[in-house]
Amino acid sequence: MSKLIEGAKKEIPSLDQILEEAWAEINPSGQIISKNFGEVLINLERKANQIYLNYEKRALQKLAESWLARQRGRIRERLERVLRERDWEEFIAKAKDWFVEFGVLVQALEKDLGNMRKARGGGTFEKLVKKMLIAMGIPVERPKGKSSRGLRRIDLVIPSVKVALDTPDRAIFLTLKRTLRERWKQEIPQVGVNQRVYLLTIDEDLSESKAREIHEKGLIAFVRDEIKQRGELRGMSWIRSLSSLPEELRAYGAR
Repeated sequence: MSKLIEGAKKEIPSLDQILEEAWAEINPSGQIISKNFGEVLINLERKANQIYLNYEKRALQKLAESWLARQRGRIRERLERVLRERDWEEFIAKAKDWFVEFGVLVQALEKDLGNMRKARGGGTFEKLVKKMLIAMGIPVERPKGKSSRGLRRIDLVIPSVKVALDTPDRAIFLTLKRTLRERWKQEIPQVGVNQRVYLLTIDEDLSESKAREIHEKGLIAFVRDEIKQRGELRGMSWIRSLSSLPEELRAYGAR
């Protein structure tokens, strides 16, 4: 069973390939991204998710093909035996085990796909933001190796890791959260003296209490454009729209 599942999962390409396909379909220019950062980000994320789900469907089809091929020698015999039954109850009795067998296989595949889907969600968001910033000509790096230990819970830095470590007051730190779940406060960095730390999220909701918690953490949050216009959030200066991010970054020296 594990071989069938692993073979089916091979139908799903790498995250980078999926993002390249999504980018090619939407094909945003640096100018369009600069003017409509929030909208482009959400459209790219949605397109990447759609492409991924299409590959998941292919994986399921591959699983069905492999499962049927594995029992090729007895499949006709089993089908004929089931189809000879004229009594519905007898038909169900003989057919159900076959369907249950495949159902258990699909259930195991879906468990693996669910874990993959969850892991890819945050990765997709981070890679898209980085790619969009680069398309606008804004230098950005992802901390790796030893530097990641010195920049804990920071996902991207502008203009470079070196600047962030040597002169943090001249860098912009980005922490990316696709959604702000219950433990979001434990997963974000502490803001140092003279540091600008931006929280980027495409969560479809943001309560006023959570917005105040963001302020208490010393963060500036960039959210979906429409969320910024809701209720008291409109008057909270530290809650800003994603589409205002490019202008903000350039105002603080990101070119």
